[in-house]
Formats: sequence, C-alpha cells, structure tokens
Amino acid sequence: MSRISKLARQYRIKNLENWTIRAILAEAFFLAIFPALAEVAVVVGLGAWFLRSHVDKNFKMRSLPFDLPIAIFVVLGALSVLMSPAASWELFKDYCWLIGIFGLTYLLVGQNIRTPDQVQLLIRTFSAASLIVVLVGFFQYVFGIDVAEMTWIDGEKFPEFRRHVFSTLDSPNVLAGYLNVMICLSLGILAKTDDSKEKSLIITAICTMAVCLAMTYSQGAFLAIAVVFLVYGIFQDWRALILFAAVTGLVIYKDPTFLDRILALFTIKTDSAEVLRVGVWVSTIAMIADHPFIGIGYGAYQFIYPQYNYYLEDPSTIIRHAHNLYLNVAAEVGIAGALAYFWYFFGTMFTSLNLNSNERYNKIKDIAAKSKFTEEVSKLFMESKFLQELTKTKTAWTARMADLSEKILERFSKAEPADKPKKKSEPELVHHEEMKWGKKSGAKSDKKSDDDKMDIQKFAAGDELMFDAREAKQYNDKQFISGVKFGIGLAFLSMAVNGISDNLLFNVPLSILMWQLGALSAAISLMES
Repeated sequence: MSRISKLARQYRIKNLENWTIRAILAEAFFLAIFPALAEVAVVVGLGAWFLRSHVDKNFKMRSLPFDLPIAIFVVLGALSVLMSPAASWELFKDYCWLIGIFGLTYLLVGQNIRTPDQVQLLIRTFSAASLIVVLVGFFQYVFGIDVAEMTWIDGEKFPEFRRHVFSTLDSPNVLAGYLNVMICLSLGILAKTDDSKEKSLIITAICTMAVCLAMTYSQGAFLAIAVVFLVYGIFQDWRALILFAAVTGLVIYKDPTFLDRILALFTIKTDSAEVLRVGVWVSTIAMIADHPFIGIGYGAYQFIYPQYNYYLEDPSTIIRHAHNLYLNVAAEVGIAGALAYFWYFFGTMFTSLNLNSNERYNKIKDIAAKSKFTEEVSKLFMESKFLQELTKTKTAWTARMADLSEKILERFSKAEPADKPKKKSEPELVHHEEMKWGKKSGAKSDKKSDDDKMDIQKFAAGDELMFDAREAKQYNDKQFISGVKFGIGLAFLSMAVNGISDNLLFNVPLSILMWQLGALSAAISLMES
C-alpha cells in the first residue's frame, strides 16, 4: 500500500470518527429541544460507526461493565411483548423502535467516547441544551402559558396549572426530572474542580436551574433533589446544604405557592393526586401477581390497565404508566426482567458514586460503627476535602519542583564536584582557532561555551515546562472525568428517588438521557482503569 493511500485511509477513519462523535453530540443537544432530531442523530451515528468499523482495522468493540444485565433485559423484554395479553404488531414495532434507540444510544456512547476531551465536549453540549431549556422555562413563567400548549392536562379545567412551566418538554414533571439530572452533573463537576472562577460559574448555573425547577412545582422532583443535596452535603461538602436552603428560601419568599405545594407532600387529601397514585399502585401490584415471570408486555401498560381498574370511575381515562418506576418495570417485563434492569440501573449508580472503593465508603462505615451519629456528622461537616486535596497537591508539586531544581543546578553547575577524579590519560584537546589566535580566541571560546550552557539550561527549562503542562492537563482531565462520573451517580440517585412517586423514564427523551449517562459512566470507568 502506497504512502498516499495510507494517508487517505487515515483521513477517512478520522472523518468517520468525527461524524460519529458529532452524532452523539447532536443527540445530546436535541434530546430535550427537538427529540425527533435526536433520534435521527442516532441513526446517522450508527451509520458512521458501522463504516468506521469496516475501514479501521484497529477499532475493536470493548466490553462495558453492565453488558450482561442489559442483554438479559432486552431478551426478556422481547419475550414479554411476544407473550403479552395485548400482543400486536404495533406493540412489537414500538418495542423494537424504543429498545433500538436506547440500545444504540448505549452502544454509540459506550464504544466511541474514549478520551477526556470527548467527555468534555459531551458535557458542554448538555450545558448548552440545558441553558436553552431554562431560558424557555423562564419565558413561560414570565409571559404565561397558552392553554393550547398544555397537552399534559386540561388547562381550562385546571387554570392554576398555567404557571407550571414545562419548557420544551412534555410536562412540568418531565422538565423537573431533566433539570434534576443537569443539577446533579453540575454538582459532580463542582466537587472535583479547583478553579475558583469555574466554581462560581457552576454555582450560578445550579442556582438558575434550581429556580427553574421550582417553577415546575414538581413535588417528587423537589424531594429527589433534596435527597441529593443531603447526600452531597454529608459526604462531600456541607456548604451545599446552605446553598440549597438559601435558594429554597428565596423561592418561597418570592412565590409562597411553592411552599403550599411542598407542604402538600405531608398532607394527603381524599381527592388528591397522591390517592390516585395509590389506587394505580394497587392495580399494578395485581398485574405483577398475575404475570410474575414474563410480565404484561413492554409498553403494554395502558392497554392492560382497564382490566385492573379498581379506582377510576371514568373508564375513558387512559393511564399510561404506574406512576412508580419499580412497579412499572416489574409489571411490564416481569420480576426477572426488572431484576436485570435494576442490576444495570443501581450498578451504574453505585459504581459512579464509588461507594465501594473510596473514602466515602469508609465514612459510611465509621458512622455506622459508632453510636454518636451527630458527632460523626459534625466531624464530616468540619472536614473540607477540597482543602485536603489542595494541600496534598501543593506538597507533592513543591517537593517535585525542588528535586528538579536541585538536579538542574547539579547538572549544569560550572564547578565540578570535589570527588570527581581527573582523567590524566586523556590529553587536553585544543581548538585550531585557539592555537591561531591565542588568548583572545580562547576568551571567545569561553564565552561561546557559556552561551552553550545557557542554551542547554533554557532548553531544559522549556522541556520541564512542557512536562509540567502535560502533567497538569492529565491531572485536570482526571479530576474532570471523576467529577462527571460522580455527577452521573447523583443523577441516578435522583431518578431512583423520583421513581418512587412517578415513572419519568416512561418519557422517551428522559429514558434516552438515562442510557446516555449510563454508557458515559461505563466509558469513564474504562478510562480510569
């Protein structure tokens, strides 16, 4: 193969790699803004990835941490559809399309995101999309919401919901779930960054998203993000609790209605949505009892629910999901399928939080082992992980620079060591110019020698600076991807808590987002190993 053909091949490989990454970024950007374009981006990314795998012989598929439970879930989901009481071609087609989008998203991100720079590009894309979503939410809150746009509820019957913003997403609850995920990602990066300007920017973004979250009036999302901040405050930085309390107090001061919504969490009325959820849960438990092994069929909940309608008097009302993530998955794909699904879900969460391998696990053990819980919590609050890491880094770098300085001075010093023996056997070589011009030439030669030494010292110093820059970038990249991974763990924690009262993953964009983050966590785990 000629040199030109090799270069052309490398160019094609690089071009296909860029198109695959661009497709992943396009999916992440349009996910909450224009979901149809996000799905098109998946197809484009799949085509570019397929072509690259045939052109690039060095590109190999790699094993991701939770491939096995995902494969089990996909197979059992297909069986549940084929054996569903509501089996139909439409149900099977919807399953193939949805699981295809979810699975391809997981493969595209998990197989192609391989460097910290690509992770950074993906996070920046999420940030740009969330900025647009938040701005649209603020616009809706300030100028009001058109009743015709409220597809999630009858705006004429419930005029009070006109202030519940939903931005570019389907409903206020879905928007709240999306903002929770973005806040969690920001918290994870905040935990690992050392730059004060970057910290200020991230805190500003968190506060802005939190205010928009309050505009949704979503009770489940508020409870979920409160749990996230509590966990973050205890095991990472106690000041996050102050930030959460300050933003919540500001929102309540500006909009007392928000406080009424929060207090409604603790006061259940007979005609409230909470009672409706309980009735749906009872029906779902009956579904699981009747179909424990293979379920009623993935996506078949709305078709089977009328047979188990023990609460709603209006038979025309369509219940699309169980308003509980755990019951919904178990009802649709059976207990075995649900175990496989939550093996992946909670496995990703615990792996991302690093509860089994780092100091957070030791803190948990210390708290559990001692009886004085409040004393241990106070101790955790007094510890500042950032200051400890900064002190360790400063000490290590100071020692390293001192050692390098000593070596440079010792190497390029004019004075020879006292214990160095002189070689008498080698005659002293004299340059021809020195023989011709005498002392004058010798002086020039000495000057030239000194200049050479200075050049060597400058070169060594420049090389040392380049080495330090590379090490600094590696350190920053390691901290960044570690922060992203921690944020993904918090995001899954948020979805897990929110899943108790609602099944937000019934929404396709949020489900795609969950699979994206799960694959990203898996890719980061391979980078770290």
